[in-house]
Amino acid sequence: MADGKRYSVQGSLGIPPRTRNIQIDYTALSYVVPQKVQFRYRLEGRDKDWQDPGTRRQAFYTDLRPGRYRFDVIASNNDGVWNTTGANLEFFIPPAFYQTMWFRMVLGVPAAGLIWLLYSIRLRQVTANIKARLGERLNERERIARELHDTLLQDFHAVILHFQAASRRLDKGDPTRDAFEQGLDYADEVLIQGRDRIHDLRSDTTMNSELSETLARYGNQLAQTWNISFSMNVTGRERKIDPIVRDEIYRIGREALLNAFKHSNSSEVETEISYDSAAIKMRILDNGSGIDPEVLQHGRAGHWGLSGMRERAQKIGATLSIWSRSTGGTELEFVLPVYRVSQKRSRWRRVNWNQRASNEGESQ
Repeated sequence: MADGKRYSVQGSLGIPPRTRNIQIDYTALSYVVPQKVQFRYRLEGRDKDWQDPGTRRQAFYTDLRPGRYRFDVIASNNDGVWNTTGANLEFFIPPAFYQTMWFRMVLGVPAAGLIWLLYSIRLRQVTANIKARLGERLNERERIARELHDTLLQDFHAVILHFQAASRRLDKGDPTRDAFEQGLDYADEVLIQGRDRIHDLRSDTTMNSELSETLARYGNQLAQTWNISFSMNVTGRERKIDPIVRDEIYRIGREALLNAFKHSNSSEVETEISYDSAAIKMRILDNGSGIDPEVLQHGRAGHWGLSGMRERAQKIGATLSIWSRSTGGTELEFVLPVYRVSQKRSRWRRVNWNQRASNEGESQ
């Protein structure tokens, strides 16, 4: 019986779509003690194991999915001897139109398009929000640079001139004048460093070179200063990165390279930048003495290099991981998802910048 309607079990048994309740009656003959006949049944496609209804001669199923089914039933006599051959019944429940594959495909295509549209809208919102925040940071940096240049540096320069005029009134060879001269020399160095920092604040986003070229030049400069081997490897199709995002990546790489050359006591520093369909990745490795775990976690007192790199990565939506191996050496890994940068690509490149710098030096 299907939804209260009886069907013959002879021939091919077809049941209407959307059938909810199935009842199957069965029995077994016994001329001795019929009330002790036991049954077991199983519906292939629904039941994983044999069901044990005891002496009940009916099976009930509700909410069967569309498909083909086979109902098997076996029985035992009063002595517990089972007839393993049993009897079986096959039937088919056709799907309703909304349960067919073509109907799901018809609905699935616009649903997937709607999901992609919502994802694209959300992606644009997130990207616009990130660019707006980075733009605010750029404006704030330019304002700070102007304030420092127009107030602090100018006043500091006036103080230097005042002390220079005072020192000239002293006789040459006077210890006081020598002390003045030494102090003025140090003040000149501080003034130059201050102007360099202000220049960096205003000019970072005007870099014309690609990220790998800029980092390679800086790494080669450090290598000449510390006499340490340096290499830069680039793989993938280089992307045209938003200038503000590129500046943050460059600052992270610059700080990591400076730390590697200055503090690692290594003989080799290697940088890898890779561009793929998912992310921009940057790895900086050295074979030096490693970083103390306490310093790696909390930073060195009075120094903000590690915390500054982590803050820069967080603000542009990137992840930054730093490992220090017990056998020596430190590894930094920076990962930035591609949806946070421009999708425009340049030509295919795979370059070893260390080798390129060497070739240019030989040609010169």
